Amino acid sequence: MIRNLRYFAPVLGLTLATIVGGQSFTPGRIAVLEYTTGSLSGGPYLIREFAKDGTPTATFQVPSTGQHAVVGTMNWTTGSQLARSPSGDALFFTGFASTVAYPTSLTSTSSAQVPRVVGRMDASGNCTREYATNALFSAETMTQIAVDDSHVWTGSQSSGVCLFGPGTQQVINPIESRGLRFDNGQLYSCTNSGTDGVLQIGQGSPTAPTSATSLFPVPNALDVQFSPDGNTAYAVYGTNRVRKMVWNGSVWTNPYDLFCAPSNWLVRIAVDFNDTVPVIYGVHNAPSKLVKWTDLGAGSPEELLYQATGQAFYYGIAFTPANCTPGAACDDGDPATPNDVVRADCTCSGDLIRLSLKVWLEGPYNTGSGAMLDVLRGLAAFPQSEPYSSLGLPPTYAAGATLPPGVLTITGVNAIVDWLLVELREDSDPAIVVSRVPALLQRDGDVVALDGVSELAIPGSPGQYHVAVCHRNHLPVMTLGPLALGPSSTSIDLTQATTPTYGSNARKPIGNTLVLWAGDLNGDGQVKYTGIGNDRDLVLNAIGGTVPTATLTGQYGQEDLNLNGLVRYTGGSNDRDLILQNIGGTVPTAVRHAQLP
Repeated sequence: MIRNLRYFAPVLGLTLATIVGGQSFTPGRIAVLEYTTGSLSGGPYLIREFAKDGTPTATFQVPSTGQHAVVGTMNWTTGSQLARSPSGDALFFTGFASTVAYPTSLTSTSSAQVPRVVGRMDASGNCTREYATNALFSAETMTQIAVDDSHVWTGSQSSGVCLFGPGTQQVINPIESRGLRFDNGQLYSCTNSGTDGVLQIGQGSPTAPTSATSLFPVPNALDVQFSPDGNTAYAVYGTNRVRKMVWNGSVWTNPYDLFCAPSNWLVRIAVDFNDTVPVIYGVHNAPSKLVKWTDLGAGSPEELLYQATGQAFYYGIAFTPANCTPGAACDDGDPATPNDVVRADCTCSGDLIRLSLKVWLEGPYNTGSGAMLDVLRGLAAFPQSEPYSSLGLPPTYAAGATLPPGVLTITGVNAIVDWLLVELREDSDPAIVVSRVPALLQRDGDVVALDGVSELAIPGSPGQYHVAVCHRNHLPVMTLGPLALGPSSTSIDLTQATTPTYGSNARKPIGNTLVLWAGDLNGDGQVKYTGIGNDRDLVLNAIGGTVPTATLTGQYGQEDLNLNGLVRYTGGSNDRDLILQNIGGTVPTAVRHAQLP
């Protein structure tokens, strides 16, 4: 329900009294805001710290008496969110200045009787009451909070979104709000009003009344978090699932939802976008538990990390705060990543180069569907670890890497076709390989990380590079000129003539698209039909060498050029014809060479 509101003046300003916690948070862990009783009259908060495997590691008491008290109340749906500052140095939460006598409900009191307050706990466990009001949020509970490094916003279903401090406390948008988030320099709200779900509130960090713009629909949205590049979002949808939204350059799309099982009272989430794949941590309120999803695609299961016991109600979740110096040298434990430094969120990581690559392989490409066959992923012989080390092309990073569970079960246009290698080569001398990493190819031509869904991230310093793509029985291709690459994703579409490549006729035209030439079975950089080291004989030898009509089934081998799981020398969809066609089809002694320096 949206009701008419007036705007209020600030009251009860900033309180600086501090409780010293006596212990510090451990960076990189999970913090959960817990209400410790079932009383409607109010009770203490705890902030619990968990390792990412769900092991409890520390408990931080929030003061419940005195001038810096922040207490909670029982809420069967959503209690206070837990928000971490963008600088990563503190956690913020909402509550009341004091409890009341039973049987009075805290929610029913006016804010003149019991001020509504915001608490802050820093990385050392020191707790401060930051702001309070004796005018806003009467007869209701503030359940939402978002912060930048200068402002605090709070919200509720009835009052909407409010600037809580510093400056004039006021409603800046009266839309029914169920969750707030400040990501990438922008304030967002979750709602169940009309067809809206996730809304952008004004521009940037609004401090005055402003409009709300619908981004995408999520029924009964309770929380949302955006990736650092702003192109992916996860939202709590109706307490029983997490909705994934992806920006395709023009509209938001919903590839799939991640479901709760078996219980379904999910209220808040915190997403780790720094992991190999996004990991969504969440809290359920009733019964209270800590859970996670590792986003490997549709059907990724909810995992129980910790089940609360007794009078414990989980309201909010965030990553732990940390005292850190962004830009300071550190060691992320990965010898392949250069320039390890402390990032703005207090995590330690090296430089990564992100690529959004697209390429077609001629063998499995189907002109009718405009996609590639994905037969190989269903074979028992499909390698679970990268196959290129055994072929004499060991990756410089992630050699021997294996697939996480569930990758090969992805269906549709994102189904996996095969393994690839992606190389970064020197700008001045592209014969020198700087980095070589394994990757996966989807049916729609996207080249992705080994989780099967994420864009490719290669350890490396920002700079100018040639990019090459290699496959085990197709000729490789490389960009003509060096490209400026870095942590922001660079799009390279090798299926289009508008992307120039090194050499002459490095790709084969099929209709209005371009594909990699099939036929290099022995990996010597040539497609040969006759003569020493030819590729045709390998197909014949694979089927026995004497009966040309024989067929091998269930194969993951170099001889299967069209990647259909079969090796055939003659007949329909045979592999020999591709070799003959690609050397010209008339002069069997012709040779097609890879266009690499």
